[in-house]
Amino acid sequence: MHQRQDVGNRISSLYRQQQLAIGLLDLSTKEDLVDSVKWFMANMSNPLYVITLQSRIDEEDWLNEFPDVNFIIFKLPATTGEYINAFADECYATYFLVMRTDATLIAFDGSKLMATMSDKNHPALITPVMISSSLEVLPTLRAPYINGRQVDPMSFAPSVDSDEEEANLYPVMELGLYDRALFQRLRSYDTLISGEFYQAMDFGVRCYLLGYRITTERSLAIQFPKRLSIIEDRSLCDGSDRFYTKAMSIRRIAGKNVIEKWKPYVDKDVLNEEVKKKQILLQKTDFFTLMKNWKSKDAK
Repeated sequence: MHQRQDVGNRISSLYRQQQLAIGLLDLSTKEDLVDSVKWFMANMSNPLYVITLQSRIDEEDWLNEFPDVNFIIFKLPATTGEYINAFADECYATYFLVMRTDATLIAFDGSKLMATMSDKNHPALITPVMISSSLEVLPTLRAPYINGRQVDPMSFAPSVDSDEEEANLYPVMELGLYDRALFQRLRSYDTLISGEFYQAMDFGVRCYLLGYRITTERSLAIQFPKRLSIIEDRSLCDGSDRFYTKAMSIRRIAGKNVIEKWKPYVDKDVLNEEVKKKQILLQKTDFFTLMKNWKSKDAK
């Protein structure tokens, strides 16, 4: 459901893209949702999209109370990646920012962020510095690491003393500022992966293997008013074999991509239809080289 004033804009947007849209994932209480919508309407002039479930809202009441807000309404719960994919399809903006209703935006240096994203070699995604309810910087930087046969990224805390960008393997909670066209060119989130950890890591690793990167910068920061920490469920899930097949099946040897199955985590359909037919022609590096060359400080 698009805002009432946005009907004509949707037509003109085909010819003149808006620079930034904001997507708000409705993942906490209704009170948090109301507070978040009111805050963004009061403090940001960008188009706002609420991604929610049909069971969570009364459509007419919400349209009457927030006529300037766009709503993307799912009938049934879906993965975070599916919510974001739908938002990317609908927002008609050059860049989009993904937020959650249980988080507060505490830093958004628009001029610096837009300058970074408009650079020729810009990242595919800028992830936020995340602050706990006790005002501690959370360890949301991830570095590639293999434990046995499973990818088990190491965790680091971003620096609060430097304005330099820091490399991040994937977006924790899938939050951040995205280049919309590049996100879709990279084929968005894989919605056949059910777990948020593997879904986010699949997108992040795919960025790096295809020659792009993800960064974290102080110019984008959020706080969780009710969270002391972030705990990821890193257990195997439906579709995790899809991640391993795409991430680990190609070794780059002497400048050439060579197929090597990463047993026991092999999805034969993905291997045959995606890796062998498409990915092998496009991949710029492999996970092992990425891990070897990764630059980061000591884990905290």
